[in-house]
Amino acid sequence: MNDDNPREVALHFGIATALSLSLIAAPFVPEVILAYAGYRFLRHFTYGWRTWRAPGRVPHHLGRRGYRDETTRRRGDATWPIGLAKTGQVWVRREDMVQGMAIEGDDPRFQAQAIGNLVFGACMNRMGAIIVEAIPKPVARSKSALSDETPLKKPGMLTRQISEIAQPFGRDTEICSIDLDAGPQPPLRIAASTLTAAIAEMQLGPEADALHKALMPLAMAIATRRDRSPLEIYAALLDEVALGRLIEGRYEIDGHEVAVDEDASAEGAAYRKAIRLIQDLPDDTREIGRKTLAAHAAEIAGLTSVSLTEGFELRSAISARGIVCIRPSSPLTTALVIARCVEALIEGGPGHAADNLIHVVYPAELSGQSARRFRAAAVQAGAIGTLSLPARPPGHIYKAVRKINALRIQGRTGSRNGPDEDAKVISTIKDCSFTLDIEMPV
Repeated sequence: MNDDNPREVALHFGIATALSLSLIAAPFVPEVILAYAGYRFLRHFTYGWRTWRAPGRVPHHLGRRGYRDETTRRRGDATWPIGLAKTGQVWVRREDMVQGMAIEGDDPRFQAQAIGNLVFGACMNRMGAIIVEAIPKPVARSKSALSDETPLKKPGMLTRQISEIAQPFGRDTEICSIDLDAGPQPPLRIAASTLTAAIAEMQLGPEADALHKALMPLAMAIATRRDRSPLEIYAALLDEVALGRLIEGRYEIDGHEVAVDEDASAEGAAYRKAIRLIQDLPDDTREIGRKTLAAHAAEIAGLTSVSLTEGFELRSAISARGIVCIRPSSPLTTALVIARCVEALIEGGPGHAADNLIHVVYPAELSGQSARRFRAAAVQAGAIGTLSLPARPPGHIYKAVRKINALRIQGRTGSRNGPDEDAKVISTIKDCSFTLDIEMPV
């Protein structure tokens, strides 16, 4: 009846009234029919004509005017704009975003535009946003300007673009920028477990994982006692000679050799216990793991942008609903940041990060398992966890992420219809499935 015009509804009302009067002898039946007919007639004029099958969800500002979703009969409450289709603006609910979104495209400009759209939605919903950017790749200004004296330049961070988006909301002064390839600046604080998770995500093999798990506690213990960086100690112990001495119960620091067996203190007992874990590894496992980890030793030792003891804490940023831009410098630092995001999400209670969006530009070098852990931690914490992926993700990443995102935005290149169709959004949200060509808001 909701599709009938007022004249047809009035006809139904008249028929029902006549029928109720003709059945006046039956107790209560005429009154019930008359009441039902009146309810249907009034309902048509109160909000029945305002039901709408939106291209996505019915936006909140229309819901306050009485518009309801034709499918769910729910008053419009969508607060997140994702694009403009031919049939109108495309909105979704925050609950829809929690189910996960993937932004697929190879054009850096499209990815930056989509990330800006996410930050705009976060500001509109008064939420925090943590953006893990892509690994910077050197690019030249133009082929004609490139010469032997013209060095390749890395693209700038998204901080300026995000600041312009946040300015109308009065949040441009609270943006924090962390570039893991630049310094000096306050480092990003991580934990020993963060490095362990990153090493596992790098797909270096079971030998490297086993040696790392045995070596890291010893490096932490030595660094604490000697007041040195644990990452420098860890990288130094991966040297073939240094590891050989360690197996014999000796290590060298600052040019002085220390024999663990001669240390009768509690620290010495802890050292001997940690070294025993390394000694118990099979010789081939230990050597293969050392060679594999040694390829990353220089990078690990030079990680001045992260610290195990001090620096910027992601948990505090999540609690404060801040806007943070983090740019990794390599697949390893990307794995470190993702692992730290996962730790920050699972360390709180359920729903503790409900006022935050965390977006990760996921590199193809990783295994995809960290993406699954990140999405699971975001769901547990109630946060919106989104991913940027290549237009055609590698098979191992595609298998890992294909079922963890209810929304997919695919960038288009060379669209024959011009800029009005520069992306396609695919939704598998319950009661709100659709496929639309959209224009990303600038």
